[in-house]
Amino acid sequence: MNQADHIIRGDELPAMSRPGLRLSNEDDDRLLYGRVKWAQLRDGLSLHWSDCEELQDFVTENVVGPRVSFVLFLQGQSRVSYGDLPLTLGQPASRQAPEGVAVSMNEPVLFRRQARRGSHIRKLVVSLTPDWFEGRGEGVGSSDGAIRRFMDSHLAPRVWMPSARLLTLADQMLNPPGYDTLLQGLYLESRALDIACEALISLGDRSASAEQGLRPQEYRRLQRLLALLDSGEADDWTLERIAREVGVNATTLQRQFRLFKGMTVFEYQRARRLQLAREALEREGASVNEAAWRAGYNSPANFATAFKRQFGISPRQVRARV
Repeated sequence: MNQADHIIRGDELPAMSRPGLRLSNEDDDRLLYGRVKWAQLRDGLSLHWSDCEELQDFVTENVVGPRVSFVLFLQGQSRVSYGDLPLTLGQPASRQAPEGVAVSMNEPVLFRRQARRGSHIRKLVVSLTPDWFEGRGEGVGSSDGAIRRFMDSHLAPRVWMPSARLLTLADQMLNPPGYDTLLQGLYLESRALDIACEALISLGDRSASAEQGLRPQEYRRLQRLLALLDSGEADDWTLERIAREVGVNATTLQRQFRLFKGMTVFEYQRARRLQLAREALEREGASVNEAAWRAGYNSPANFATAFKRQFGISPRQVRARV
C-alpha cells in the first residue's frame, strides 16, 4: 500500500532502507520528512526510492556487494562515495533537471551518503546483481560491447539523459496505485526493469571512444562550463563562442560534454530553461505564456510540446497542481 508523508526518525530509517544501513546519528532525532522505501523485487533485483526533505545533517553508510546500480535523480543533490570514489548525484536547485547515473561495482564497496538539512531529495535506485543476469539464462553477449565493458568496469560511472517516458514511469513508482502486495510488486518490477533497460540501451549506444572517460583537466573544464551555462550568460551565445570561452574547439567541447552529461550543450541549455519554467509554474503561479517566455519560446504551443517531452506532463497540468 502507499505510504503517507511522515516524520522518519533515526531508529526507524535502517528498517526502511538498504540492509546493513548504519547512521552517524543513531538516536531518536527527526531525520527526514516524507517517504522512503527499499524493496527486494526479485532475486538480484532491488529498488530503493525516497521522496523526502532532510531535516538534519547526517551520514549513512553500508557495504554494497557486486552489482550495477541505476540511479535516477529527479530532484535535489547528494554527495556520496562508493569506496574511494566521490560523486555528486543530481543537480543544485539552480539547474534542476532529471539525471541518470549508472555505476558498476564488481567487488564489495562501502557506500556513504551525506544528508544536508533543508534538501529535498526525489530519487530512484534500481540495482541488478550478477545473480540476476545469470538467472536470465545467459550473460551479456560479446556483441554488446559497450554494455560488457561497462559491466566489467569497477566504479566508472556513466551519465544518461532519462526520456520523458521514463520520467513518467518514475513518477508512477513514487506514487503507485494502492494494489495489494503481489500486484504492487509486479507493478514496481516492470517499471524498475524499464529503467535498467533504458540505461543499458543508452550505454550500448555510446562509442568506444566516449567510454574512455574524461581526464581530470577535461572534467574541471566542463565544471567551469556548467557554471557559465547555469549563470544564463551564454544563453544567446554560439557554440563556437562558448568553446572559445573555455579554451577548446567546438567539436571537442561537444564530444566531451556529451560524455559528461549525455546530451549536447544546447540540449542542456534547453533542459535548464524548461526546468526554470517549471519552477515558475509550480512556485510562482506563473501563467503558461509567461513560463514559455522564460524558457525562450515565442510560441506557447511549441513550449508545451517541449515541456511535455522533457517532463512527461503538460505545463497546464503542472499549473493545475499548484
